[in-house]
Amino acid sequence: MSTGISPKYVKGWDAEKAIREIIQNYLDSRKEFNCEGHLDWRNGMGIAKDYGPGLELRHLALGVSEKDGDTIGKYGEGLKLALLVMAREGRDIEVWANGNVIRPTIEHDADYQTEVMVLNVEPMAPRHAATHTGTSVKFECTEEELEAGKRYFEHYLVKKDDFEWMERGKISTPGGFIFINGAKVGEIPNALFSYHLQERETGDIGNRDREIVNRNLVERVVRKVISETSSTKVMERILLAVAREEEAWEVEIGLNEWMLGKDSRRVWKRAFNKVIGKDAVVSDGNQDADVQARYKGHKILKVGFRWQEALGAIGVETSTEVITRNNGGAKKIALKNLTEEERSNFKTARTLVERHYNETGSVSIAEDLSRMSGASQDTKVNGVYKRSEDRIYLRRGILADLQQTIHVLLHEAVHKHSGANDCTAEFERALTDVAVGMMMKEVN
Repeated sequence: MSTGISPKYVKGWDAEKAIREIIQNYLDSRKEFNCEGHLDWRNGMGIAKDYGPGLELRHLALGVSEKDGDTIGKYGEGLKLALLVMAREGRDIEVWANGNVIRPTIEHDADYQTEVMVLNVEPMAPRHAATHTGTSVKFECTEEELEAGKRYFEHYLVKKDDFEWMERGKISTPGGFIFINGAKVGEIPNALFSYHLQERETGDIGNRDREIVNRNLVERVVRKVISETSSTKVMERILLAVAREEEAWEVEIGLNEWMLGKDSRRVWKRAFNKVIGKDAVVSDGNQDADVQARYKGHKILKVGFRWQEALGAIGVETSTEVITRNNGGAKKIALKNLTEEERSNFKTARTLVERHYNETGSVSIAEDLSRMSGASQDTKVNGVYKRSEDRIYLRRGILADLQQTIHVLLHEAVHKHSGANDCTAEFERALTDVAVGMMMKEVN
């Protein structure tokens, strides 16, 4: 049977890729016909044997395929091209099925006036035909070549090869590979994980060589897989890469916030708090807000717009939000409940600030000002000027030290009268003016 296929066809394929196609055909047959089978290596020969209905001669025509969308093969070419490559490389290969033995050779065809693959079909010996079932493919290879071919398929991936499921059937390590219907079809450089997809989800995203994938289609499906993952390990690793600004593919493609369900958002937020911290906020491009938030003890993350939206959806604030939100009040402590030393230091500090600078106005004492200030949980806040109340708040803990009490009260009084925020040139100038004014009094 002359196929008309030139031996130069798929000239980039080697024996490993041919073995890959043989294994693919074997796995598809087992799945499609729900039959048993085995894949072995003995005495320099690989053997792929299934107990299905058996290959028919019509299946040897290029393009003939009866596989559904859940199988690995789909072009009707895999086994034929495997026969071509093995024949081209001078390796023994034969297919036993339905009473026939098929062996490929490369021969000159008088009609085509060139070399083509020829399939030599012979009937099995009667004793073999009477007992043989299914399809058997015997092919010359090394054990290492067979193992390399098996690694294209998740069916054979095991922990000893560093393979590990992060979410069974969907996400695995090591990263960088895309699997469709259980077969590796392409690589994604810098991907943290490998993704296992179904063609019914992705459509036709790869090429015949199983090496190039449609990146746009893959990104769309992988975003959905990531957004729906139940693996906190996956969430934590991706979020860590986002915070570190790693050149990871998952960081690059981002995450659509509308894909995140309510329950999923809570899990993502817990993962964020664990690996990045509850006090981390996202920069929204407002540099002044970033400075203010950093001054209050927050870690500033700079991320792309997709991750900014996604992190916002799970409850991560921006630097602008954290410094402008209404943080609530603080429980005030009456002066009569202070110790005599605390009352004395407070009154002395107030007298000195008003004598050398300006009126302090309403001042209250509280045990804790962290919540009111919008500062991070680990930052101890000693004073706050709350403009909405036109009131200065001091933390009780500073009142035991007169110098610190003066320092904090003066700092907040400058906020009150200058209207400037911390870490700004305006505030620095206003604070310096206090010292200059005191010196000028000496001159005068």
